[in-house]
Amino acid sequence: MFSFTCWTEKPTAGGFTMTMLCLLSVLLGAVLLNSNVHSSKLVHEERQLLHGRQLRASAFSFSPCLSVTKTKSGNYSYSGICNDIVRWVSEHFQMELVYVPASNEDRVKFGLVPSLIRQIRNEEVDIIPFSFVITIPLALLIDFSFHLGVEDYHLLQPWPEMESNLMACIRPFSATVWLLFVVSTVALIICMAFLTHFNRQYIFKLTSFMQTMSDHAVYAITVITGQGNSVSAKERLSFRLLLGIWCLTMVVLVNAYTTTLTSYLTVPKLKPIVNTLAELAASHDTQMTVDFELGKARMFLEATSGPKKIIGDSLREHPQFLVKGSNLEGLKNVLEAGATYFTNRFIVKYFMAIDMKSHTNCRMTMSDPIPFIEYYSMGLPKGGRHNWIINHELKYLWENGLLAYWSKQYTPNVDKCMVAKAELRKERTALTLLDLSSAFMLLGLGIGSSLLVFFLEMMTHLKRMQQFRHATNAVIVQN
Repeated sequence: MFSFTCWTEKPTAGGFTMTMLCLLSVLLGAVLLNSNVHSSKLVHEERQLLHGRQLRASAFSFSPCLSVTKTKSGNYSYSGICNDIVRWVSEHFQMELVYVPASNEDRVKFGLVPSLIRQIRNEEVDIIPFSFVITIPLALLIDFSFHLGVEDYHLLQPWPEMESNLMACIRPFSATVWLLFVVSTVALIICMAFLTHFNRQYIFKLTSFMQTMSDHAVYAITVITGQGNSVSAKERLSFRLLLGIWCLTMVVLVNAYTTTLTSYLTVPKLKPIVNTLAELAASHDTQMTVDFELGKARMFLEATSGPKKIIGDSLREHPQFLVKGSNLEGLKNVLEAGATYFTNRFIVKYFMAIDMKSHTNCRMTMSDPIPFIEYYSMGLPKGGRHNWIINHELKYLWENGLLAYWSKQYTPNVDKCMVAKAELRKERTALTLLDLSSAFMLLGLGIGSSLLVFFLEMMTHLKRMQQFRHATNAVIVQN
């Protein structure tokens, strides 16, 4: 019950308007209250009409919607998310649930969906516990229930393989870095030989240039491999400056190499999975398998451009990947042929869950959501007398969270088979020249600085030699 209190102090125009508004509010509230009471009474009466009656439902095998199992006694038992829904409806209305098997001949001749439509058109069943996608052709033949599912689509695919470590020793650096590393090492050895050979040769004339290069190559290798080496303190500043810069450069490069190599060898990395239709179209390792009978394949077979057309051409070339009849064929294509199954999230998780029951290791995983969403409803007789009350109760079933609860019962612990992005090898893994540019720039500056110091040393040495000769000549003249 409710009440309104309306008053005005004076019979003014404003007060009259306020009074009328209050009266209209009271009238509207009474109408709404009466409507709610009438609606509740009507719902109760409709429920009473269904009490004790049979609820005839189509029986077929299409996991995870409905699965049929023959018991030892010769009877059939039913399971699946669609069975849970119709069983709840029958218990809610106190009806007797009776399954009416779909004709195998019709299913073979026309397909699953047409055979179910024929059942309800022939008044053999009262409800089709199947996840229909609402389309105009089907809407002309049957009525749809309140939607019981809103699902994203995903790509069910084999568990990715581990990346091979056969070439792990060269992966830390890109090809450009390796090339520049070799060139800089050779340039360093030549520069070292130049600084020492011509200096010593000018004074002592000891060894050949190639022998000097060979000696310094051994020194460079010992520094690169971390074995260590030493240089006499009597060496010229230009030579010691060059070696100091070289050792500092190797600290950067060798540590960058060893730490990256360690991650390659110790942290397991998986090959990238397919996350989009564009990636699937471009992949040479897998191809799509899809339900032909449910109409999903038409989206690809009728495409005229883009990744969908490429996938459609692949399906035409490999018709064995067009699933017909049972979606278990799609699961078989994934596990045995390495295909990628395009279907909704619940089916993807269901197949992963049933595979985990027989295998401890994950054999399949799923992609990120594909931008493709569909609404799922059950089938009701066209213009059925009790359709509205069934929809009324199905809406309540959707809102109370039972559907989500049932779904989780069929897909337990599948999250452990979701490939984390951290486990996947990213495209850019090798250290590039951009990453190591500072080290090579330091080496270049070091070589340039050492050569400059070398020339200064040579000029100083020549000047001193010239001064020494002048002094010697002066002493000889005086004597």
